[in-house]
Amino acid sequence: MLSLGAMTMSVQAADDPLQWKSEDGTQSLKVGGVIRLNHRYEQWDASKNRGFGKLDFDIFRLDLKGKSDDAYLNASYLIQDQEMTSIEKAYVGYNLSPTQSIEAGFVYKPFAIYPYPQNGWTYHIPFFLGYGNNAAPGINWNYNHPDWDIKLGYYPQMLATNLRYSPESATYDDLSENHLPFQAAYQNEKKNQFNARIVHKFGNENLGKHEVGISGAIAQLHNKTTAKDGHYYAAGLHSNSNYQRWNLQSSVIHYQYDAENPDGVNDDMTLMGANGLTPAYFIASEGTVASLNLAYTLPVQNMGKLKSIRFYNDYSYFDKERSDWAASQMNTTGAMFIASPFMVWADYTWGKNANIIGGATNGTGFTSATSENSDKWMYRVNLNIGFSF
Repeated sequence: MLSLGAMTMSVQAADDPLQWKSEDGTQSLKVGGVIRLNHRYEQWDASKNRGFGKLDFDIFRLDLKGKSDDAYLNASYLIQDQEMTSIEKAYVGYNLSPTQSIEAGFVYKPFAIYPYPQNGWTYHIPFFLGYGNNAAPGINWNYNHPDWDIKLGYYPQMLATNLRYSPESATYDDLSENHLPFQAAYQNEKKNQFNARIVHKFGNENLGKHEVGISGAIAQLHNKTTAKDGHYYAAGLHSNSNYQRWNLQSSVIHYQYDAENPDGVNDDMTLMGANGLTPAYFIASEGTVASLNLAYTLPVQNMGKLKSIRFYNDYSYFDKERSDWAASQMNTTGAMFIASPFMVWADYTWGKNANIIGGATNGTGFTSATSENSDKWMYRVNLNIGFSF
């Protein structure tokens, strides 16, 4: 385990004033983070749009990384807009061998494109279904080899709703910060979840670097009203290819929540929520989500701190199991400007039947699509500026 007391006896000054490192390099501690400002124009809520004259606070994230011989830690704590807070991750790890490690704490749940399922600042449909940047209290075992990347994990329960950065299924009672009265009958929560992610890596400098993988997850789905356990499962395929300046990502995920609800509760819907930054929402209890992301990185010279621009297009499609529920789609085209310590995203997102595009006016987007703006293509323009330290 980390021993900060021992480190103070052999610390030497580093170039980074927020980083400490022992003389032999076996122990270190680094404090970092980012502050981000954000502004957006939303087609469906023109009364709140002010052009692009004002940037609002987005997040302040504090990162802590350290190591002591084969032990290490990694944690990120966020202060968000609307005075919300969350934990993105917080775990300790130990390198069992050059290829194996074990991690415990609030760890990422490995699944498909990992941990971020898109290139742009705007999260896509997989994230809102629980398949992106999703952490839970538990333990992961990692095997990292030049040809293979295998991750296995166990999570006895999900992260507390008031600490969640990524949305997850939850009970109405637990979502006290953001539930809505008509959601009161939905009282399901995951317990004893197991995840597995197996990836094969191949390629070389001439052909590029590539990976293909399969993922699986199973869990109990406990209903607090009936005190009965249903079940949840998900299965995914993904690929991630890098060739010269190009990157291509793809994924297909099928999932099902089979709940033991009381009589009168619609089994076709599952309640999702995070820490209250956005209202809790329903998703279809069974469906298939696919994504295809393409990016190109352009090096930049003789332009000060600007070193590269990453152009991208992220697309996701969500097909619900019920044939009478219309599909959801999102497409984001944008660019990321890398000028360390600054990073700027400019996104244009176009979507249909997606709660993130339309807000309350499209609140049933991930289920029956019966809201005011259902089946309409709507857009949002987003600008995000980050400063890292």
